[in-house]
Parts: sequence; structure tokens; C-alpha cells
Amino acid sequence: MNDSISHHKVLRSNTVTSVIHSAGLPIHITQVEIYTEKDGEEVKLDEIVDIKTSKEIPPDEGYAWVILVASFINLLFAFGCFNAFGVFQTYYLTVIFLDVPADHIAWISTTSVFFTLAGGLAAGPIIRKIGMRYTSILGTLVASIGLLLASFSTKVWQLVLTQGVIFGFGCSIIVNIALTAPALWFDKYRGMAIGLVASGGGFGALVLIPVVTKVVKVGNIEWAFRVLCLMYLVCTLAAGFLLKPRIGFTPINKIIDFSLLKDPVAMLICLVGFIMEIGYSIPLLYFPSSLIHMGTSETLATNLIMVFGASAAFSRIIFGYLAKKINPVDIMVVSHIITGIVMLSMWYKSKSFGLSLAFYIIFGLFSVPFFSLGPVITANYYKREKISQVNGLSYLFLGFAILVGIPSVGAVFQNYGKRTDYSQIIIIGGTFYLLSVIPLVALRHYIKK
Repeated sequence: MNDSISHHKVLRSNTVTSVIHSAGLPIHITQVEIYTEKDGEEVKLDEIVDIKTSKEIPPDEGYAWVILVASFINLLFAFGCFNAFGVFQTYYLTVIFLDVPADHIAWISTTSVFFTLAGGLAAGPIIRKIGMRYTSILGTLVASIGLLLASFSTKVWQLVLTQGVIFGFGCSIIVNIALTAPALWFDKYRGMAIGLVASGGGFGALVLIPVVTKVVKVGNIEWAFRVLCLMYLVCTLAAGFLLKPRIGFTPINKIIDFSLLKDPVAMLICLVGFIMEIGYSIPLLYFPSSLIHMGTSETLATNLIMVFGASAAFSRIIFGYLAKKINPVDIMVVSHIITGIVMLSMWYKSKSFGLSLAFYIIFGLFSVPFFSLGPVITANYYKREKISQVNGLSYLFLGFAILVGIPSVGAVFQNYGKRTDYSQIIIIGGTFYLLSVIPLVALRHYIKK
């Protein structure tokens, strides 16, 4: 404050803020009028004008599209590898671990998926310390080390540690950032942007599955891991260097924000994901091997994962776009009902390759909206400081579903299906999809409040 007014008693002040635009940037002009009292009359003592130019980058344009591409590439490899692990799972069950119980083999994919989904909670505090870009690069290095070490692994427990824990944790950091960054850079096109990024996992299947299948065929599974490691390192490292927040982004410095455990919206999002993930994981891991037992060649069965990947990628883009016009929760309710029905009708006891293929395409179209629309609901409902935490918490519940679901399903397949009958686990998958509709209806109610 000016020295000329410091010794006067301030009677009142008026503050007026206006915004004009120059060179495309908003300029905030704050004018403060200060009044005092002299000889019984109110007089204007001083006027302070403060001019500030905001350097905030507008959303939905410019560098936002670079962020979209970088996030898409990261998710292409993080979730694309996850989809490609169906090739590894089939190889484990039918080639190298024939004498190992299926529920033991299932721990490889269990730990990989669990840490990919659940480890993202650590991303927030790391971003707070070293920033978004270097946190993404850290995730790349950890995941690449996991793949490289997996190439030297010959035992189930070794693959659990390398392909599961180390690779999964590195991926989890990349996934969390890839879903958070577009929410910071997009406003009007947020649903479409997150849908496009989420489709990366499906497109990743189209890119990575042929590579892994070919390398396994002409070489061995060890070199498949090494080729995947090199591709992962180069591409996600380049994408990581491009990432940065649009505006000041300081995540909460906690692994878990326990206040979210009392938030009904956050808990319902997590519950939907938990129930749905148990059903989703069954076709993802067991459909290719079910085709092999029908007489389909191993190469064709694993290559058909690309069909699922293409359907899932298309679905995430379309549902992301539709989220602007239709309530995302309504989209998920319809999709989960359709998925549950086709699992219990088309895949159950199917003996026809054509019917099974039709199921796989429909499953890819309608089974995956949670992965693109869950982050959209979160970004629309919560402040940006909580987006990373809520996404991380929902994916933690997805991880718990994997931790509980995959070993249990593996045990059912081993003990009741005798590794040849898939009917029991198909019933489990379809039932859980239908059950996920219950918390979705409750979520719709709370969001409307």
C-alpha cells in the first residue's frame, strides 16, 4: 500500500476486476479504490491498479493434442502388453508349464495385472516430488527392467516377480499419468480425449500380439520378452518426455486419501470396477485356450486376440464420444447387461467357431466402457487435485478384483473344469457382469444429487 495512505484510517474500499484479451491471452485488471473520512465527509484517498497477465494455456487446443498422442502411446504399450499377455498365458498353459496346476500359473497374470492396476496410487506422491514427465520416465525404466528380467526367467515364481511385480508396477505409473493428463488438458472434448487414450490398449493388441506371436514362433518366448522390452522402452520413453500438466497440478501427497473411503461416489466407482473386472478377466485370459480345445490352431487362437483388441479400441472411442450426449453411467448399465447376456448365451457351451468369434467381437464392443468412462466420470465430478487419487483408488479395486478373482477362477477351472471344461468359469464371468449393474444404478442416483 502507498505510504500516503498508510497513516489514514481506511473507511471502505471498492475492488473491481475486469478481463480483457490481448494477443490471445486474458489480462486481469484489478482496480482498488480506497476511501477515508475527512471533516466528516468520505473522500477518495488513493487508487491502486494491478494488472496481471494470465499465462494459463487454454484447453482443447494446441499442445493438448500432443498430450493426447503421448498418453495414447503410453497406454498402447501399458495395456497393450496386458492384452498381449493372453499369448503368454496360452503358451504357459499349453507348452512350457504342462505339469504345473493352472491356479499356480494364474499367479503370473494375477500379479502383473494387480500391480498394473493397483500400483498407480504411488504416482501422485511421486509426481508431487519430481513432476509428471520424470514420473512417467521412471515408470518406463521400471517396466522395461521387468520385461528384460522376465526373458531370463524359467520358473513360475520368477515370472511372478519379473513379469508380475516389477513390470506391473512400472506400468501402473504410466497408466495413472496417461489417464490423468488428458483430464488436465481437455475440457469440452474431455470424454472423447480420454476415450481415445483408453483405446490405446486395444490398438496395442493389434500392434503387439502379431509381434509377440511371430517372435515366439520363429524364436522362443525369451526373445519375445526382449523384443517387447525394446519396443516398450523406446516408445514410452519418447512419449514420457512430451508429458507435462497444462496448469498447476499438485496431487495430494498421500498414497491413499482416506477421506475418499467415505465418499459414496468414489466407493461406487470402485465397486463397479471390482465386480466388472472379475467378469472381464475370464474371457481375456481363457478365451484363446478355449478355442484351442475346440480344435482351432494355437496361432489362430492367439491372433484372434487382435479381433478383441480392435473391437475394444473402437468401443472406447465411440463411448468416449457418446459420453458428451449420454450419461456415461447409462452407457455402462446397458453395456454390462449386454455383456453378461452374451457370455451366458453365446460363449457358454459353444461348439461352433463362428458363434465363438461373434461372441468375442460383441464382448470387445460392450465389455470395456468402464476403462474409458470411469475416468470421465471422475474428471467431471472431482476437482483436478483429486483426479489422480480417485483414478488410482478405482484401479486399486480393479487390482484387488484380479488378486481375488484370477486365482479363484483358476482353481475352479483346475478342480471342476479339469482344464478342459470352461462352462463353470463362463457362468462366473457372465454373472459378475450382471451384478455390476446394481452399483451402477446407485452411482447414477448419487451423481444426480
